[in-house]
Amino acid sequence: MGGTLSRRERDGNFMKVLVLGGTRFVGKRLVHLLANKGHHVTVGSRGRTNVSFPHNVQRLTLDRIDRHSLTVALGQSEWDIVYDQLCFSADDAAIALEVLAGKTGRYVLCSSAAVYTNPVDAGEEVFDPDTYQIQIAERTRGSYAEGKRLAEAVLFQRAGFPVVAVRFPIILGPDDYTKRLRIQIQRIASHEPVHIENPDAEISLISSAEAAEFLEWLSSVPHTGPFNACSDGPISLKTIVGFIEVATGHSAVVRKEPETDPFSLFGKPVSATINAGKARRYGFQFLQTRNWLLDLVRDMGT
Repeated sequence: MGGTLSRRERDGNFMKVLVLGGTRFVGKRLVHLLANKGHHVTVGSRGRTNVSFPHNVQRLTLDRIDRHSLTVALGQSEWDIVYDQLCFSADDAAIALEVLAGKTGRYVLCSSAAVYTNPVDAGEEVFDPDTYQIQIAERTRGSYAEGKRLAEAVLFQRAGFPVVAVRFPIILGPDDYTKRLRIQIQRIASHEPVHIENPDAEISLISSAEAAEFLEWLSSVPHTGPFNACSDGPISLKTIVGFIEVATGHSAVVRKEPETDPFSLFGKPVSATINAGKARRYGFQFLQTRNWLLDLVRDMGT
């Protein structure tokens, strides 16, 4: 960054970190992990969420999708690493490239396993953002999956700074604002039917705690490129139902019909699993899916 010493070099191992979108769920956990390690953390958000952070966390009020707002809020500040949880389109990525040019040592995009089409044990090479055709479109156009594909493509093909894209599967936790697991627990506990077209379908998962830990781990290693991040061991939808039945003491009423809610935990008609072998080879140890998921279901179901 301009040939000068980085903040990390000036202050030892403490870094200057920007988290775009860090007031809830994984982002909030990430901010706490970074701050507890002594890093100087700035959270950029719209400022609408009342949240308590450690003393070494600063807040910036900004509109991530507004180029002018982001430019004014960030000013001439520089960061060792930027985490962006609010990049959902090619246009969002293009704004990041412009506003952060020369201002960050590394950029981490929170991407998604949705970039893969019907994956089964998919490795990072299944989707190559370096060769994907870029089409700049408004944020509201196209699907979530296509938005993430295009965001990755713009960043990897055009960024002047090192980029990491973390492809997460469904993330579950007690702080999940979508309540996708809690909803199914409540339905089964209330004897309401759950719609699962294919109970044998397997999915990859990760907990919100482990997702935040993986993102924090990236601050301490030099790696770039796409990374899958998921807990060890895919799990079938019928196994999740079984966990809920044990936790609630109620038998599930399962109807083998398509789920109309696209964000439902049980909405996959076919298996959708990813392989996190790359992250493991670089030294990150993931938890066993069954272990933390069973504990989470028990906590929610009792």
